[in-house]
Formats: sequence, C-alpha cells, structure tokens
Amino acid sequence: MKRQVESSSPNMDMKRQVETSSPNMDIKKVLKSHEALLFQNKEDPNLVERTEKIPFAHTVGADGMIFPAHNYHGGKWVDRIGSCDQFAARSDDLFICCVMRSGSNWAQNMIKHILGMPIETITINLVRWFEGHNNAQLDQIQSPRIFKSHLHYSKLPKDAKTIYIARNPFDNCVANYEIVKGYCTFGAEDLSWEKYLDLYLEGSVLFGSWFEHVKQGWNKANSGNNSNILFIRYEDMKTDETGTVQKIADFLEVPISEDRAKEIAELTTFNKMKKDPTANFQWTKMLCNDGFDFIRKGVVGDYLNYFTEEQMERVRAKLREISNAGVSCFDEYLG
Repeated sequence: MKRQVESSSPNMDMKRQVETSSPNMDIKKVLKSHEALLFQNKEDPNLVERTEKIPFAHTVGADGMIFPAHNYHGGKWVDRIGSCDQFAARSDDLFICCVMRSGSNWAQNMIKHILGMPIETITINLVRWFEGHNNAQLDQIQSPRIFKSHLHYSKLPKDAKTIYIARNPFDNCVANYEIVKGYCTFGAEDLSWEKYLDLYLEGSVLFGSWFEHVKQGWNKANSGNNSNILFIRYEDMKTDETGTVQKIADFLEVPISEDRAKEIAELTTFNKMKKDPTANFQWTKMLCNDGFDFIRKGVVGDYLNYFTEEQMERVRAKLREISNAGVSCFDEYLG
C-alpha cells in the first residue's frame, strides 16, 4: 500500500499567525485577544460561547454537540460538521476514530512506520484531521488517504475502513480535562476538576459523550458486518505494543515480520514520541499554558490521582448502563 505525501498543506489563520510572528510577540496574548473578539461578535450566528454551564470556549452544533471554538483550516465548526455527510469517500480511505485523548496520535505514528511513510514528515501532514478540513481540501489529497476523527462513528462515511481506539473513561476524562485547561484557546485555566467531571458525565464536552461514542464503535466492531473495522483499546496498546502493531498491519493487509513489528513498537514508545517533533507537534507549545505538553503522560491509571471513590462510582454507574446494553470492553473497571 503505497501512499503519496503532499509537499504542502493548508494552514489555519491562527497557526499562520503563530508561525510568522515576531519572536518577541506574546503568543498567548495574541490568542486571547483573538478569542475576545470572537466573544464580542454578537452578529455571528455561530457565536463562540462560554457559559456558566460550559466554562470553556466552544461552539454548539445543530444537534447540541459541543465543538472547539476554532477550526484548524478556516471556516466554522458547525458548518464543517454539517457538510461531513457530503464527503466523497473512496474505497481505499482509512479512518482512525476515537474520543479525544485516546491514542489516535500513537496509532498514527505506528501506521506511519507500518506503511513506510517519510518518518521526517510531521504526522498531521500525513494523516489529516477529517473534521478539521473542508471537503474541497480533502478531495485534493491523492489516494490512498488517511484521516483521523473524533466524531462519533455514525458521522463517518458508511462502512469506511476504520481503526477505532477506546480508552477507559476514567483516564480519558482526566486527559481531556487537562487539555481543556492546558490550551489557552479554551480560556479555562481555572476550570475545576469537579466541574469538568460533571460535564463529562452528561456529555457536555468536546465531541460529546464518551459512553455514546464508544458504544457506537464497539457495536459496529461486534456486528455481523465488521470486516472494515478494527477495535483496539489504549490499555492493550500499552501492555502489548508489538501485538498492536501486528494487528494494525494485518488489518491494513501489510505483511511485516515479527522483528519489524518489535522495531516499530520501539520507535513509537511514549518517550520516543514525546521527544519526536513530528509526533509531539512543536507549534502546539505556543498554544499551551505554561507546563502543559501535547503529549502529556501516556499512562494507565493516572485517574487514581484525581478521582474520589464517590466520583469513581458515578462513572461506574454510567459504565454499567452501556455494559448492560452489551458494551463490555471496559467491564474490568466496574469494580
């Protein structure tokens, strides 16, 4: 499976401003000024919101789903999401789908090595964010194309070849809390853990409910028509990285030896990716509050440093609901 790499890609206005700015410019002040202007634009029907209920910068889609307050490549989130069902899919497209902070960047880097893509090329120029570009931009990419998406599986092209990654809701909640606090574009440095957990459990977070998202991916993977989807867990990626590389290669029908699978696993460890500027995107540092890194901890069980027992039981109660409906992928967390 040979994939051609484009020589350039469109850049979002905000990113371009960051990259071309004076080294003496306070990037965070620029971004916060940009955010302030968005909040003041009362004529915009897609007004960026920050309310008492949801105290971070966001927009709301027609179906009530929460989206970021920016779009990587221009335009408005609500417009882009509304056009996803008009996307012209191709038979050799590949999607990597998951709730935010579930291992999509990790899987992208594995795939990059499995397919022999240029290792010196930044990953986001090889794997495009599906909802972060408009259809015209995606149409220009030569086949075969790889996309990542945080949309629910039902929002992707029907029966698209998909690698679905799930991470336990406890660690996923913590990781999403930290990124919402960590990116200054959300304006949520003071967001409390207790408040975010409330939002997470009711699905009032970016891209909606973890429980509905994972249920859709699991149900598709366990349906009678599941040859085009590979369901993997973040936790299994951690305990058996070589095995995960082999599973992905098999799914992509790319023959690799056991030694090559081990080599790729070593090349894509968390510590290696954290130091790799093609994986741990350097420009994101300019969008982060002090002390936050795009690739943060990458561990299983960090939630124990955040949750009280009462809070864990609230998550277990929601997890039991989908478990009772047949979604058993995280039953070991039910206690």
